[in-house]
Amino acid sequence: MKRVTVSLDERHVRELEARQRLGEVDSRSGALRQLIGDYEDLHTEYETLGSEYEQLHTRYEARGDRVDQLQDRLDAREKRIEQLEEQLRERSRVEEKIEDLPDKLRDVESYSERRQRKLDGAGLVTRLRWKVTGVPVDDVEE
Repeated sequence: MKRVTVSLDERHVRELEARQRLGEVDSRSGALRQLIGDYEDLHTEYETLGSEYEQLHTRYEARGDRVDQLQDRLDAREKRIEQLEEQLRERSRVEEKIEDLPDKLRDVESYSERRQRKLDGAGLVTRLRWKVTGVPVDDVEE
Protein backbone atom coordinates (compact mmCIF):
# COMPACT_ATOMS: atom_id res chain seq x y z
CA MET A 1 0.00 0.00 0.00
CA LYS A 2 1.02 3.56 -0.54
CA ARG A 3 1.04 6.00 2.35
CA VAL A 4 -1.05 9.18 2.01
CA THR A 5 -1.45 12.00 4.50
CA VAL A 6 -4.96 13.41 4.80
CA SER A 7 -6.33 16.37 6.73
CA LEU A 8 -9.88 15.81 8.03
CA ASP A 9 -12.44 17.70 10.06
CA GLU A 10 -12.78 16.60 13.67
CA ARG A 11 -16.20 15.01 13.02
CA HIS A 12 -14.72 12.86 10.22
CA VAL A 13 -11.89 11.70 12.50
CA ARG A 14 -14.49 10.79 15.17
CA GLU A 15 -16.42 8.74 12.55
CA LEU A 16 -13.23 6.84 11.63
CA GLU A 17 -12.49 6.17 15.31
CA ALA A 18 -16.08 5.02 15.91
CA ARG A 19 -15.73 2.44 13.14
CA GLN A 20 -12.49 1.29 14.72
CA ARG A 21 -14.07 1.01 18.20
CA LEU A 22 -17.03 -1.01 16.79
CA GLY A 23 -14.51 -3.52 15.52
CA GLU A 24 -15.35 -3.10 11.89
CA VAL A 25 -11.69 -2.23 11.13
CA ASP A 26 -8.30 -2.32 12.88
CA SER A 27 -7.27 1.31 12.35
CA ARG A 28 -8.40 4.71 11.17
CA SER A 29 -6.65 3.99 7.87
CA GLY A 30 -8.71 0.80 7.56
CA ALA A 31 -11.89 2.79 8.30
CA LEU A 32 -10.95 5.28 5.57
CA ARG A 33 -10.29 2.42 3.13
CA GLN A 34 -13.66 0.92 4.08
CA LEU A 35 -15.41 4.27 3.46
CA ILE A 36 -13.73 4.59 0.07
CA GLY A 37 -14.79 1.00 -0.78
CA ASP A 38 -18.35 1.76 0.36
CA TYR A 39 -18.30 4.86 -1.83
CA GLU A 40 -17.17 2.84 -4.85
CA ASP A 41 -19.89 0.26 -4.21
CA LEU A 42 -22.51 2.99 -3.84
CA HIS A 43 -21.26 4.72 -7.00
CA THR A 44 -21.50 1.45 -8.95
CA GLU A 45 -24.98 0.84 -7.56
CA TYR A 46 -25.95 4.42 -8.46
CA GLU A 47 -24.82 3.89 -12.06
CA THR A 48 -26.73 0.60 -12.23
CA LEU A 49 -29.86 2.24 -10.85
CA GLY A 50 -29.42 5.12 -13.29
CA SER A 51 -29.32 2.63 -16.19
CA GLU A 52 -32.39 0.84 -14.83
CA TYR A 53 -34.14 4.19 -14.51
CA GLU A 54 -33.37 5.06 -18.13
CA GLN A 55 -34.66 1.67 -19.29
CA LEU A 56 -37.83 2.00 -17.23
CA HIS A 57 -38.31 5.57 -18.38
CA THR A 58 -37.95 4.50 -22.01
CA ARG A 59 -40.46 1.67 -21.47
CA TYR A 60 -42.80 4.06 -19.67
CA GLU A 61 -42.65 6.54 -22.54
CA ALA A 62 -43.28 3.70 -25.01
CA ARG A 63 -46.25 2.61 -22.94
CA GLY A 64 -47.43 6.21 -22.81
CA ASP A 65 -47.35 6.28 -26.60
CA ARG A 66 -49.20 2.95 -26.65
CA VAL A 67 -51.77 4.30 -24.19
CA ASP A 68 -52.23 7.36 -26.42
CA GLN A 69 -52.75 5.08 -29.42
CA LEU A 70 -55.25 2.96 -27.49
CA GLN A 71 -57.06 6.10 -26.32
CA ASP A 72 -57.28 7.32 -29.92
CA ARG A 73 -58.67 3.94 -31.00
CA LEU A 74 -61.15 4.01 -28.13
CA ASP A 75 -62.27 7.52 -29.06
CA ALA A 76 -62.70 6.47 -32.70
CA ARG A 77 -64.74 3.44 -31.65
CA GLU A 78 -66.94 5.51 -29.36
CA LYS A 79 -67.54 7.96 -32.21
CA ARG A 80 -68.41 5.04 -34.51
CA ILE A 81 -70.81 3.67 -31.87
CA GLU A 82 -72.52 7.05 -31.69
CA GLN A 83 -72.84 7.10 -35.48
CA LEU A 84 -74.28 3.58 -35.52
CA GLU A 85 -76.72 4.44 -32.72
CA GLU A 86 -77.89 7.48 -34.69
CA GLN A 87 -78.31 5.32 -37.79
CA LEU A 88 -80.27 2.80 -35.72
CA ARG A 89 -82.55 5.56 -34.39
CA GLU A 90 -83.11 6.81 -37.95
CA ARG A 91 -83.82 3.27 -39.11
CA SER A 92 -86.36 2.82 -36.31
CA ARG A 93 -88.11 6.02 -37.40
CA VAL A 94 -88.21 4.78 -40.99
CA GLU A 95 -89.51 1.37 -39.87
CA GLU A 96 -92.28 3.06 -37.88
CA LYS A 97 -93.28 5.00 -40.97
CA ILE A 98 -93.24 1.78 -43.00
CA GLU A 99 -95.36 0.05 -40.35
CA ASP A 100 -97.87 2.92 -40.52
CA LEU A 101 -97.96 2.82 -44.33
CA PRO A 102 -100.41 -0.14 -44.65
CA ASP A 103 -102.85 1.66 -42.34
CA LYS A 104 -102.63 4.75 -44.50
CA LEU A 105 -103.04 2.66 -47.64
CA ARG A 106 -106.11 1.00 -46.18
CA ASP A 107 -107.52 4.44 -45.39
CA VAL A 108 -106.90 5.50 -49.01
CA GLU A 109 -108.56 2.35 -50.30
CA SER A 110 -111.49 2.77 -48.00
CA TYR A 111 -111.80 6.37 -49.19
CA SER A 112 -111.82 5.15 -52.78
CA GLU A 113 -114.37 2.51 -51.92
CA ARG A 114 -116.59 5.05 -50.15
CA ARG A 115 -116.29 7.44 -53.09
CA GLN A 116 -117.16 4.69 -55.54
CA ARG A 117 -120.21 3.65 -53.48
CA LYS A 118 -121.48 7.25 -53.43
CA LEU A 119 -120.96 7.53 -57.19
CA ASP A 120 -122.72 4.21 -57.80
CA GLY A 121 -125.69 5.32 -55.73
CA ALA A 122 -125.98 8.87 -57.20
CA GLY A 123 -128.13 9.93 -60.10
CA LEU A 124 -126.91 11.47 -63.36
CA VAL A 125 -127.36 15.11 -62.28
CA THR A 126 -125.64 14.50 -58.94
CA ARG A 127 -122.74 12.81 -60.69
CA LEU A 128 -122.34 15.80 -63.04
CA ARG A 129 -122.42 18.20 -60.10
CA TRP A 130 -119.84 16.10 -58.23
CA LYS A 131 -117.65 16.06 -61.34
CA VAL A 132 -117.36 19.84 -60.94
CA THR A 133 -117.42 20.15 -57.14
CA GLY A 134 -116.01 16.77 -56.09
CA VAL A 135 -117.60 13.83 -54.36
CA PRO A 136 -118.44 14.64 -50.70
CA VAL A 137 -117.00 11.67 -48.77
CA ASP A 138 -116.89 11.70 -44.97
CA ASP A 139 -113.45 11.53 -43.23
CA VAL A 140 -111.47 12.64 -46.26
CA GLU A 141 -107.72 12.27 -45.57
CA GLU A 142 -105.09 13.99 -47.62
